[in-house]
Amino acid sequence: MSILYLTLQAKGGVGKSYVSSILAQYLQERGRSVRCIDTDTTNPTLLRYRPLQCAYLRLAEEHVVNPRAFDQLVETLTSAETDTHFVVDVGSNGFQPLMAYAVENDLFSLLDTLGVPVILNSVIAGGPDMAETLSSTKAVLEHTQAPTLIWLNAHLGTLEHRGCPVTELELFRVFEARILGWIRLAKYPAATFGQDVEQMLKQRWTFDEAIDQLRLMPQMRLRRVKQALWGQLDQVFGAAAQ
Repeated sequence: MSILYLTLQAKGGVGKSYVSSILAQYLQERGRSVRCIDTDTTNPTLLRYRPLQCAYLRLAEEHVVNPRAFDQLVETLTSAETDTHFVVDVGSNGFQPLMAYAVENDLFSLLDTLGVPVILNSVIAGGPDMAETLSSTKAVLEHTQAPTLIWLNAHLGTLEHRGCPVTELELFRVFEARILGWIRLAKYPAATFGQDVEQMLKQRWTFDEAIDQLRLMPQMRLRRVKQALWGQLDQVFGAAAQ
């Protein structure tokens, strides 16, 4: 069975491409056939991770998103070989057009009937982007019926809203049955782990590339970061991911 992992968030710069790259690397290491697609019209970051061999789907013509470009995405998904796992990174400027397209065409239900179930991924960032990323994640949950994996990015600040931990907010209780899990992107000490992760992200390296490039202690720290993330994803996907 093919699966579409779609990363959606209206706010830019909160880690969508990092999340997409983590998913792609994880699925590859778990033996899945993975195809990555970047749709970001202004900053196609996932495209720059060379080992992922990402394709690019052009959504905009003269800086205006053309919703019919999503027709091409559907064709790609449904014509692929069985058991292909697609990781699609939607840029912030494609969020509203894709959501409108999905609702208008009942997209996720349609894909499911065509043998391509959808797993949505939404990023909630700590700090000043908290309110906006919460709002976008709420919109994803309210306007779709697809199972959703929520990524909590602590790199940008504390993951609390008005003194309440994000995972305990009342707004998520309504959607509890559809939330697959919570993946935490931990905030690490800036001078050691944090600097290693930042260098990896700046260079657009996969974990394995970074580990090959760096010296012993950065290698060890990044292995620990990777192990922590893979462990969380194993808990979400269970035996199916093994």
